[in-house]
Amino acid sequence: MRTRPPLPLRPGRRRLRAAPALTTAALLAALALSGCSGGTAEEAEPAPLSTAVDAGASASADPSADPSAGPTEQVVTTMTTFSSPTGNISCYLAPVEGSGPYARCDIAEKTWEADPPEAGCAGDWGGTAGARGSVGVGDDEAAVLCATDTVASEGAQVLQYGSSIRMDDLTCVSADTGMACDNSRTGRGFTVSKARHVLR
Repeated sequence: MRTRPPLPLRPGRRRLRAAPALTTAALLAALALSGCSGGTAEEAEPAPLSTAVDAGASASADPSADPSAGPTEQVVTTMTTFSSPTGNISCYLAPVEGSGPYARCDIAEKTWEADPPEAGCAGDWGGTAGARGSVGVGDDEAAVLCATDTVASEGAQVLQYGSSIRMDDLTCVSADTGMACDNSRTGRGFTVSKARHVLR
């Protein structure tokens, strides 16, 4: 039976640092220089997290992100949870101490089956038809997993079709045919959907 790294602890949410307040004199000077009168200053909206490169913070984004924004490419360095647009596939990418990153995806509804491990399964076997399925890949070969938990999270960002998320050599890509996670260094990976799973 293949074992998987334990689910890393989720990083705590970081508070955003407030911008320093403008003094009245500075605000009047700015208005005078810009030629504005009687208007109010508006804060520029930050770029959506789904299009940003993560420099160390958790990359959980608003799951209601605008799907018309187009495909995005993310690079993350901390544990990141995400889901397919349908919500049927929930995944995480996480660093593993002393090893490369690990990707796991859980399927809420599926029709495929996989042979159980010869040694049995201490948790829920993710290969039974009609049951929640779990697959994962890291530095070793991809595998259907025994799991006692789920990676599904209401706060997970939605990875729109055509978008990708990468941690080191491990990249997951969302498509209308399923979620694919591949390790470019080892050539190992998986594609998983409601109807099928492929281990590479």
